[in-house]
Amino acid sequence: MEGDSSRNTCFIQPRSGIYPGWGQLQWPNLRPLDILAEVVPSDGATSGIRIVQVHGARGLQLSAAAPRTMSFPASRIFSRCDLFPEEFSIVVTLRVPSLPPKRNEYLLTVVAEESDLLLLGLRFSPAQLHFLFLREDTAGAWQTRVSFRSPALVDSRWHTLVLAVSAGVFSLTTDCGLPVDIMADVPFPARLSVKGARFFVGSRRRAKGLFTGLVRQLVLLPGSDATPRLCPSRNAPLAVLSIPRVLQALTGKPEDNEVLKYPYETNIRVTLGPQPPCTEVEDAQFWFDASRKGLYLCVGNEWVSVLAAKERLDYVEEHQNLFTNSETLGVEVFRIPQVGLFVATANRKATSAVYKWTEEKFVSYQNIPTHQAQAWRHFTIGKKIFLAVANFEPDEKGQEFSVIYKWSHRKLKFTPYQSIATHSARDWEAFEVDGEHFLAVANHREGDNHNINSVIYKWNPATRLFEANQTIATSGAYDWEFFSVGPYSFLVVANTFNGTSTKVHSHLYIRLLGSFQLFQSFPTFGAADWEVFQIGERIFLAVANSHSYDVEMQVQNDSYVINSVIYELNVTAQAFVKFQDILTCSALDWEFFSVGEDYFLVVANSFDGRTFSVNSIIYRWQGYEGFVAVHSLPTVGCRDWEAFSTTAGAYLIYSSAKEPLSRVLRLRTR
Repeated sequence: MEGDSSRNTCFIQPRSGIYPGWGQLQWPNLRPLDILAEVVPSDGATSGIRIVQVHGARGLQLSAAAPRTMSFPASRIFSRCDLFPEEFSIVVTLRVPSLPPKRNEYLLTVVAEESDLLLLGLRFSPAQLHFLFLREDTAGAWQTRVSFRSPALVDSRWHTLVLAVSAGVFSLTTDCGLPVDIMADVPFPARLSVKGARFFVGSRRRAKGLFTGLVRQLVLLPGSDATPRLCPSRNAPLAVLSIPRVLQALTGKPEDNEVLKYPYETNIRVTLGPQPPCTEVEDAQFWFDASRKGLYLCVGNEWVSVLAAKERLDYVEEHQNLFTNSETLGVEVFRIPQVGLFVATANRKATSAVYKWTEEKFVSYQNIPTHQAQAWRHFTIGKKIFLAVANFEPDEKGQEFSVIYKWSHRKLKFTPYQSIATHSARDWEAFEVDGEHFLAVANHREGDNHNINSVIYKWNPATRLFEANQTIATSGAYDWEFFSVGPYSFLVVANTFNGTSTKVHSHLYIRLLGSFQLFQSFPTFGAADWEVFQIGERIFLAVANSHSYDVEMQVQNDSYVINSVIYELNVTAQAFVKFQDILTCSALDWEFFSVGEDYFLVVANSFDGRTFSVNSIIYRWQGYEGFVAVHSLPTVGCRDWEAFSTTAGAYLIYSSAKEPLSRVLRLRTR
């Protein structure tokens, strides 16, 4: 490949004229340069490389190959000019297993052969991605590092990264999400010579720091940001600019014999017959259910449908009347691996309960003392399983505490773990950012004062307790909802009442520099719930508005039949914009779910100003039309919806704040 006249002579024309010595060179069309293909010839001559297929995509495992084998001279692609482009993108698709905390691995390096100086490099650790380059001036040469914090790589999943370098700006885009830009004090050099250097893939020329994951794509695109060429994408983690031929789809021709050219690994087994267990032993294995003509994949102790006859929601039928200790203000459905499916009910009186799914019904499993519980939140930290309750009223001693319970693997019960002082707590939200675990409580009021702080707590691994991390001013907070868009983390609060009016702004916060900062405000009317969901590449945020009330105009404005609103993320505007108004009756909850290829929203309508016996509505996504009502469900004081599924089918459960009865409904398909 050396001396190939079709190669770019020099990658980019500098912004100010032509570099000395380049004369009258013609500038060719800039095209992607497949670095990975340079070190993996199609004839299979390179040894020590294995092709591994994971999650339906092939990648190269390079750790057994000698570093020199996975390299080539820079002169192969810089045949007439030895200056690295000043503006460029590096596109990489990789799958990284979990790493020890202090381990660093190299994806790509350019190393001077004689001096062993690292001219350019891309390496990562469990917490950061580092771009390294050599900078020279009259004072000498030194290595510069630009670090991007935790692009969420080390999770054993495929990710596609685009590192774009231009005019002192270093930008990282992960899985076609929002880019992270760094304005560096030291720009990338305009004259970085690669004369006498070699490209190394998966190493820094040494045995230390070898890349141990899988790499599928490694492309250099001179002169521009590659992101518009890749994004948007239907499968952003596997977006393709250029990949070697051996990683592309099999042609199926025996003469190609690609499996013999390269050691090819995949460990797939399909089980036929009745449903087998889904444990770590069966992880990533398939089960074919002949009776239902469905193919299922074992993922995290659960069989997930991957191929089945297209299902469509036909009708909803009553499956179970779940009699509860008292009126139920919230339900939380969750699974405990190797134990089963559960639902926790937040009950108005002194005892709430946990029910276990047994023989296609929920049966009483454990009673837990609570104080007008409003909501439960299930979450895990490592192998620890927790259940947090939001208590609205004080205990017998007049103290207000919400309690975190921990699952005992020995007792097979939840036991008290930590009590946290709260103020008429309405909701807990559990989430993880950069490997750190958080809990946010929605404090509704303190006495008659609704304008108080809600608190975000952070898990301390040393004390194994949650500790206050940040306070956020809220007005009658009712609900928190956490979500991520690309590398960005968001937290939105539903503010209900400021002491005089339900017409208050609810706020969306973005996590920057270690704390949540205001990103956008929404006009809301007694907001009781936020629901975030995604359809294809589109991201939506729905608010449940419960009441339009103002103490100064209470006669005219006392209304429960009002619009709830669905917003859609506009990436260009970097804001959520109104997508659809839906008329609701004191809406208290939204729940998003899917059946087959159809998407649905169900609203908890609780009160129309006259009666609590109002219908809750299921809306189906119909593209350009938005969400359209398709089913009307009789409910009484409906407070909360949860969707769940078992191997027997899909279900909805709703709680009633007006009677000690929750109902499980089955979604019948055709």
